[in-house]
Amino acid sequence: MRKLSVGFIGCGGIASTHAERLKNLNNIRIIAFADIVEEKAKNLASKYGGEAYRDWHEMLDKEKLDIVYICLPPFAHTNEVAIAAEKGIHIFIEKPIALNMKTAKEMVRAVEKSGVKSQVGYNCRFGYAVEEAKRLIESGEAGDVGLTLGLYWCNFIRRDWWMDKDKSGGQIVEQSTHVFDSLRYLCGDVEVVYGQMNRKFWTDIPDMTIEDVSSTVFRFKSGAIGAVTATTGGPYAQWWLRWWIVAKNYTFEARDINTLTLYSAKPPAKITTVSEERDTYLLEARDLVEAILND
Repeated sequence: MRKLSVGFIGCGGIASTHAERLKNLNNIRIIAFADIVEEKAKNLASKYGGEAYRDWHEMLDKEKLDIVYICLPPFAHTNEVAIAAEKGIHIFIEKPIALNMKTAKEMVRAVEKSGVKSQVGYNCRFGYAVEEAKRLIESGEAGDVGLTLGLYWCNFIRRDWWMDKDKSGGQIVEQSTHVFDSLRYLCGDVEVVYGQMNRKFWTDIPDMTIEDVSSTVFRFKSGAIGAVTATTGGPYAQWWLRWWIVAKNYTFEARDINTLTLYSAKPPAKITTVSEERDTYLLEARDLVEAILND
């Protein structure tokens, strides 16, 4: 069995999340970690195996990698994607891939030019709710989609780079991007967008520049209408990532990524809930590996 060699750029919490899943795949070998805080790289290398580096350039030059996992905060992205792609290394990159469209498009062009496989960390796509809704919509069983609603409500603020809009992009870019991605994945591309954002709750925190409330309305190319709301000033100790889709034959409700409730649009009234526990990070990793091995 061919084993793919994996290295990491960035060794924070999300890198550990991915390494924990990758270690369980028989066709994966983790061989290197790089972080500007070398102690972080050494800690993960001692736990999962491989060499530790302070400079990711050195890691890419010295190690024969098949895949690089880029697990950096958005402001720390430079040219990792371009250099890895040029070397023929397949790429996983955590969302958001960039803080502006110019940089994002440059990354896309680098990947397309090289022909390597790439994956962005939208693990919610691998939840059972999204998969089942996707099946019902694409098969035609659900009928045409007319309306969508999504929300990302939590009570959360990190007192570091995350609250600086120039470094994180704010809640829309860092968190509710998962909701936007799920709805676009299920309902197609968007052609018109309108939004508002403000800061209403965390006004006593100095130097905080990100929004804590936002609302976005959009129209899909299909003609369906959608909306997403987000807040970091919501219910304490809760993380509400939820969405609803109104189609001709069903209304879908996803209150978590692995549970989907279907409401019939015609009599007799029927409510069906389907659920399957999944490790979406593990499924995400398998998807990338299979794409590389099976082209």
